Amino acid sequence: MKPPAKTAASILPYLWAAIFIVVVWQLVVVFTKAHVALLPPPLLAAETFAHLVATGELFVHVGASLGRVVSAWVLSALVAIPLGLAMGRWRRFEHLVDPVIELFRPISPLAWIPLAILWFGIGETGKIFIIFIATFFPILLNTVSGVKGVDPVLIRAGQVLGCETDQALFRKVILPAAMPTIVVGLRISFGTGWAAIIAAELVAAQVGLGYLIADGMEILRSDLVLVGMVAIGILGVAIDAVFRIVNDRYSWGG
Repeated sequence: MKPPAKTAASILPYLWAAIFIVVVWQLVVVFTKAHVALLPPPLLAAETFAHLVATGELFVHVGASLGRVVSAWVLSALVAIPLGLAMGRWRRFEHLVDPVIELFRPISPLAWIPLAILWFGIGETGKIFIIFIATFFPILLNTVSGVKGVDPVLIRAGQVLGCETDQALFRKVILPAAMPTIVVGLRISFGTGWAAIIAAELVAAQVGLGYLIADGMEILRSDLVLVGMVAIGILGVAIDAVFRIVNDRYSWGG
C-alpha cells in the first residue's frame, strides 16, 4: 500500500488538471457567450451532477455501464488469454490463427452495431458483444507478446532446476514471466471497453452512461452530456489506478 504522501502526490496532478479544465471551460463560456443548451457553465454542470448523485440516478447509470464492461471484459479475458498463450507458445498454431485475427482486428466496434442488433436483438447480449470486440484484441496481442518476450535464460534455468515437462515449464516459468505483459493487456482492454460503452449503449439502451449522454443530446441538455462524460472520465482514472497497483505488484514480485 502506498504511504499517504505518495498517494497525495499521485492525486495532485489530476486535481490540477481538473482545475485547469474548469478554468478554461469557464473562460470559453464567458468569451463566446455560448447558449446554455450548447455549453453550460461549470457550475450548472456541477449542480446537475450533484442532483443525479443525490437522487441515485447517476449510480444506476454507472452500475449498468460498469456491469456491461466488466461482463464483456471477463468474457474477453477467458477467451483471449488461453488463445494468446497457445499462439505465443506454438508457432504453427500462431501461423494458422494469426491471419484470421489480423483480418478482424482493424474493424471498429462501431461497424458491428448493425450485426449486433440483427444477431442478438436490442437486449444486453448485443451491447456486451460490441464491448467484447473492443476488449478482445488488446488482451490477445499482449498475451502473445508476453509469452514470446520471455527471456530464454529463464527458460533454460527452469529446465535446469527441474521443469522436465513442457507443462511444468509453462506453468512455473513462462506464465509467471509473461504475467506483467498480460496485466498490461487487461488494463488497456478495460480502457478500450470503457471507451466503447457509448457505442454499445446506442443499441436501444434504456440505462447507462452512454444512454445518459445520448438522451442529453436528444433533449438539448448538454449538462447531462457533460455529466456522463465526467463520470466516464473519473471512473476510467479510478479503474486504471487499480490496474497500475496490480501491475506494480506483478512487476516487483508483490
